[in-house]
Amino acid sequence: MQDRKLPWHSVMGAMVHKDALCELRSKYAFSALAMFALTTLASISMSLAGAAVSSALAAALLWIILFFCAMAGLSRIFVQEQEAGTLFTLRLYAGAQAVYWGKTIFNGLLLIALTVLVLPLFIILLNFSVSLWPELGLVLVLGDIGIATVSTLTALMICRAGGKGSLYTVITFPLLLPQFLMVIAATIRVFDGILPGIQDFVFMAGYDIAVLFATSILFDYLWYD
Repeated sequence: MQDRKLPWHSVMGAMVHKDALCELRSKYAFSALAMFALTTLASISMSLAGAAVSSALAAALLWIILFFCAMAGLSRIFVQEQEAGTLFTLRLYAGAQAVYWGKTIFNGLLLIALTVLVLPLFIILLNFSVSLWPELGLVLVLGDIGIATVSTLTALMICRAGGKGSLYTVITFPLLLPQFLMVIAATIRVFDGILPGIQDFVFMAGYDIAVLFATSILFDYLWYD
């Protein structure tokens, strides 16, 4: 029987293109992410009432906002496929790896776009200054990649479960905890004007690479289950 699956690179590009077009039309995911971020930022700003915040508190708040924004918007990446009835078609014509990498790339781009929106507002509302912009940008990108990678796998795991929102966060957070602690520590150093050590960047990049390969392997089993 002839293999009906399309080349993985074509499917991967098509997945990113399709999700981007759907998001531009509905604006569901980015709107959910942005509204959660703006509401949280406004609440924090009003609670602090202009009071100075420490670097540790600011770094923790920034990553808590980004993490829960991701949890608010990325959980539907496969739920919407199931609701639209396209999940079976993807299984029939697309390989697991092509779907995984396409969804992960889209999630990563969505999170990076949200970070670009949130970071200036965060700095303005908390009256915070940053001098090491390239280092901060690298820490944020590495952290976003980790969140997007794990979120893609857990989104597939919970797409058929009830109570999807709460279950999504409960499963995702423990998997992200090592990277979460490291990016917060590196962000604290950047906010203090101190360059993070090369070992910090090696750990963050190593975590992302390890998780990418591990989740891509697990995705095969979950996709065809």
